[in-house]
Amino acid sequence: MKYNTLLYYCYSTIADAEQFAADHLSFCKSLDLAGRIIVATEGLNGTISGTAEACKTYMDTLHADPRFATIDFKVDEVDTPSFIKMHVRCKSEIVHSGLRDPDIINPQLKTGKHLEPKEFLAMKDAEDVVILDVRSNYEHNLGKFKNAITLDMENFREFPDKINELAQYKDKKNSYLLYRWYKM
Repeated sequence: MKYNTLLYYCYSTIADAEQFAADHLSFCKSLDLAGRIIVATEGLNGTISGTAEACKTYMDTLHADPRFATIDFKVDEVDTPSFIKMHVRCKSEIVHSGLRDPDIINPQLKTGKHLEPKEFLAMKDAEDVVILDVRSNYEHNLGKFKNAITLDMENFREFPDKINELAQYKDKKNSYLLYRWYKM
């Protein structure tokens, strides 16, 4: 039997996040999925695993909800499920940063520019481009783009304390933030 592991996140307003989390846990269990999902009023962030059929039902169901129609699921085929239990937790942020002022940071209103792989390759080595890799030390030690700027962090929540280390790049024409999501 084939299994899939899904990785995804989606910034979209969830009015009653606690109730949504409880209902979503029941839904995931009904499909016999396992994994971890964070629910917040700002959206969803999850990594789940199950049979290919259950994962397809899960993706189709979320895509049918207008709040989550644009989720870009990363799908990996695996030989065995990647998790043992299903957890759906309600938290204040789907990616903990400690930067909770929605008037300053609101991914539903303003995000970075998405680049297609060919666009990224064409510009990544230009002198006026900065690629900032804000993944953990463990992740960027496994691999990173040539000349990417990394910060000494064990977790993304440390990022606000590291911002001052980036002052030397503030006059660069283009800067791109590389987090965990790749389309290459």
